[in-house]
Amino acid sequence: MNIECPHCNTDNEIELTENIQCNKCEKSFTDLKLSKRQLMSAGTALLLGAFGGYKADAAFDEDRYPLAVEYAIVDTCANSSKNMISVGRYETKRDVCLCALEKTEQSVPYSDYKSDKTLFLNHFKSNARNCS
Repeated sequence: MNIECPHCNTDNEIELTENIQCNKCEKSFTDLKLSKRQLMSAGTALLLGAFGGYKADAAFDEDRYPLAVEYAIVDTCANSSKNMISVGRYETKRDVCLCALEKTEQSVPYSDYKSDKTLFLNHFKSNARNCS
């Protein structure tokens, strides 16, 4: 852990032991007391960081459908042909299905997908045509 000596402002890399002291001025850190202002600042920074991390994580996951739903949509889309198709054609079709799903997830939230399948299908078909 890196810690700055409050006495001489030197950065120190320390191990967590009982007798912690500055490498330069050799003053102990064990008797160091933090003021209420320092504790409040540290506590506020910790809370803001935790809240910001939670919100950032939620923002990244917000546009995604559950993995099982995404898989079922792409599988149904890619395997919808009643005829045998070549591997190359299948890969192209799969890529179009993935592209269409990605674009549809941006415009149709999962809550709308669950409540209005027609809305989802209309967007998905339109996006598939644009991804071809």
